[in-house]
Amino acid sequence: MPQLHVRKPSEAPLPSRSSKAVREQQQKYDEFVRRVDTADVGDLELDTNENVRSVKVRLRRASSRLNVDLDIWDADGHVYFRRVTRRGRPRKQP
Repeated sequence: MPQLHVRKPSEAPLPSRSSKAVREQQQKYDEFVRRVDTADVGDLELDTNENVRSVKVRLRRASSRLNVDLDIWDADGHVYFRRVTRRGRPRKQP
């Protein structure tokens, strides 16, 4: 028989419609973005079964989730990225 525990909303995990595999992949790319400083460049070496466009899209989505601007490019089977500080008006915060 299940047991009921009444919790405050701040104590409960946020609801998620994505699968565990998708969440794990998102966390991996979020970590890639977090680990690169403003003075460094990230270098992702792709496997033979990975598509350059897919990796670039995942990086872009991770940067949006973390509210970080990235410059992303590819060369010779690698995807490179770096943090960019934009001039002008900052992004609108929700």
